[in-house]
Amino acid sequence: MNLTTIQIRKETRKKLEMKKAHPRESYDAVLQRMFETESIPSMAEMFKIGDSMKQSRRYSTREVVELTHHLRNKR
Repeated sequence: MNLTTIQIRKETRKKLEMKKAHPRESYDAVLQRMFETESIPSMAEMFKIGDSMKQSRRYSTREVVELTHHLRNKR
C-alpha cells in the first residue's frame, strides 16, 4: 500500500476522528466509507440536469441556487 501525507486543519482532523466506527480505524478507512456513501452529484451532473429541464421563464441567481440545493438534497 502506498501511503502519503496530507495537510488538514486540526478542526478537520477532529471531525474525522468523530466519524470513526472504531478508535483504531484509519482515517483512510473513514474517508473511503464517506466516499462510498456520497450521493451528491458533481457540478457537471447538475449542469446536465439543469440543461434538460424545461424553462418557461428566466430564473434569478437566488432561485437557481435554491433549486440546485433542492436537487442535491433530493439524491
